[in-house]
Amino acid sequence: MASFNSKTLVLFVLVGLLFLFWTAEAQSNQDCCLSYTRAALPLWAITGYTQQSSNEVCDVNAIIFHTKSGIRACTNPKAKWVKKLLLLLSKRLKKMSN
Repeated sequence: MASFNSKTLVLFVLVGLLFLFWTAEAQSNQDCCLSYTRAALPLWAITGYTQQSSNEVCDVNAIIFHTKSGIRACTNPKAKWVKKLLLLLSKRLKKMSN
């Protein structure tokens, strides 16, 4: 069996840690919105939403609408139709809590 000196062992550990950090970053970027959906979504298709902030892990501010069919639609929070949907969803939630 080959013997490893301490420098070789340290090098293998550092390369392994670098690989782990690289794959963890790649995994987190998969969940980020990088562009916006242009088509307006109907209210009946939306089950909820989450907000993505550019000052966290992702580079883009977005509202992510979740649909009944399991689709995540990344939308521009400044778009009029997005603001309107958020207002309607908040009214729906308020109605449910009464």
